[in-house]
Amino acid sequence: MTVLKTALTTALKKIKILLAYDGSYLALDSVQYIGEVFPSDRTEVFIFYVETKIPRSFWEMERELDFRFKTPEIRASMAARKKTVNLAMEKAERRLLDAGFPSDAIHSMVHIKNQGVLQDIIEESHNGYDALVIGRKGHSKIKDFFMDSLPIKLLGKIRTIPLIVVGKKPSHKNIIVAFDGTREIMKAVKSMSSLINTNDCKLLLCHSQTPRCLFSPRPKKASADMFDLPLDYFLEAGFSIDQVSFEIMEGEKNHTHCILNKARYGDYGTIVIGRRRLPAVKKLFLNRVGNKIFRNADNHVVWIVQ
Repeated sequence: MTVLKTALTTALKKIKILLAYDGSYLALDSVQYIGEVFPSDRTEVFIFYVETKIPRSFWEMERELDFRFKTPEIRASMAARKKTVNLAMEKAERRLLDAGFPSDAIHSMVHIKNQGVLQDIIEESHNGYDALVIGRKGHSKIKDFFMDSLPIKLLGKIRTIPLIVVGKKPSHKNIIVAFDGTREIMKAVKSMSSLINTNDCKLLLCHSQTPRCLFSPRPKKASADMFDLPLDYFLEAGFSIDQVSFEIMEGEKNHTHCILNKARYGDYGTIVIGRRRLPAVKKLFLNRVGNKIFRNADNHVVWIVQ
């Protein structure tokens, strides 16, 4: 009875997705991902566009009776910019409508930059959302080769909800979870299972067993029991038992390559990872597996939960 009650509660739960959107054609992949993965009948999408080129006074000029521009050229330039922004928002809205989302579940939010693009997105993410979705690349492809791209910066900042980073148009339906049994990955599994559409989705929980190091204690041997709790989460969320599989890979020295190869050759478009918070000193010496997976999974969607 408890399981049934939990499942019914999950089924009725409304989902709020924050989409950090810059209007680029690459950002439309993130819109497409939301349309394919999240249930349209119980999801609200908030398209959050941080406008950096138009002063706040322009957006408020209709309310200011004595508002004037000094030259027609400035007025025409700013009007053209506003039109560009509106067209970009309309494209995103149309993608979601075509995916079956009702119009009252789509909210366009043009936000005038306040503290900066990064900080404004972080501040907005605190307003009761269930996940933040952002494209791995935006307007500038060249900038994204550097490690200071916006998704990288958000990695350590979005801590209360999943951060979902969308790569290049993968097949989104199949999901692989880099499962290590930690609190973070359990949280990731629970969050993901309660949010996504259960139809036509294949799930793999993959655990890579660390080989024993000469100077380290023998690692605890993994067993199928470690998957009992995440399986309960999936079943309660409405997945069938034949949609979920588990794999323990022993003797793998490189966990990153193990997960990425499974994702690439097993047709898993989405990778779910848990990310632990580390002291600054440890971060200098230890590049976590989750970070490595994220940085190398360009063509995948990556869920990060910490």
